[in-house]
Amino acid sequence: MTYTVIGHCPRTHQIGVAVATYSVAFGSFTQGAHNAYGVVMSQANGRRRNAPLAQSLLQQGWSSKSVLAALVEDDLHESLRQIAVMTRDGVGVVHTGARVTGWAGDKTGPDYTVFGNVLTGEHVLKAMETTFNKDPDQPLVERLISTLESGKDAGGQAANGRHVPERSACVVVMDRKSYAAWDLRVDMHGTAVEELRRIYSLYKPYQPYYEAREEDPSSCPTQLAWERENLTRAQLQETLK
Repeated sequence: MTYTVIGHCPRTHQIGVAVATYSVAFGSFTQGAHNAYGVVMSQANGRRRNAPLAQSLLQQGWSSKSVLAALVEDDLHESLRQIAVMTRDGVGVVHTGARVTGWAGDKTGPDYTVFGNVLTGEHVLKAMETTFNKDPDQPLVERLISTLESGKDAGGQAANGRHVPERSACVVVMDRKSYAAWDLRVDMHGTAVEELRRIYSLYKPYQPYYEAREEDPSSCPTQLAWERENLTRAQLQETLK
C-alpha cells in the first residue's frame, strides 16, 4: 500500500525520492537507496539489500535499465515487488512484479517516475505525474511533496473498496554533496502526508542556519538567538508542539 515518486531536476541536477505508505517507518527503507550516482527504491515488499548492490553498479557506470535487470535477476521474489532505478541524469525505469497486490503500476517520463500498489486506480499515478511536471522551476523537494499530496488527493491507497490511510511518509533530495540536502520523514501518523508537509514547512527556514553552522560554526549565533531573530512567535510555538 505505497506510492512513490522519484524525480530529477535538470536545472539544479538534484535527484530525490518521496514515499507515502500504510507501512510504519518506511522512510528507513530509503537509507542507502540514494547517493551521488542515483536512486533505487523497492516496495510492495521492500528489499533493503537492493540498495548496496544497485549503488555499486551505478557507481561503475551501469545504466538504470541494466541495474534494474540485475536486481530483478538477483531476486527470487521479484514478482511480489516494485523496483525502480533512476540514474543521476534523470533516466528512470520501473519493474512491477506480476503478483504485486491490488491495482499496481508505474509511469515514467524524462526526469521522473511514479509507481504504486494497492491504489484506488491508475488515476492516482496520472495525478502524480501531472503535478510533478506542472512547475519545473519549483525546488525539487517541493515538487516531490506536492506530488505525494496529489496522489493522496486523487484517492491514494484502497483495500476492499475503502481508503487506507498513509501512516508514514518521507522525502529525500540529493544535491552535489555526498549527504542529503533534504531528509525528512514521518514514521507514524494518522495523516502522514499532511504531517510531512508540516515538518517541511517548519524545517525550511532552519536549513540555511544549519548549513552555516556546519561550514563555520564560529560565525553563527546560538540557535535560540537565531530563532528570536528569524522566526515569528507563531512559527516558534509551532516548533514546540
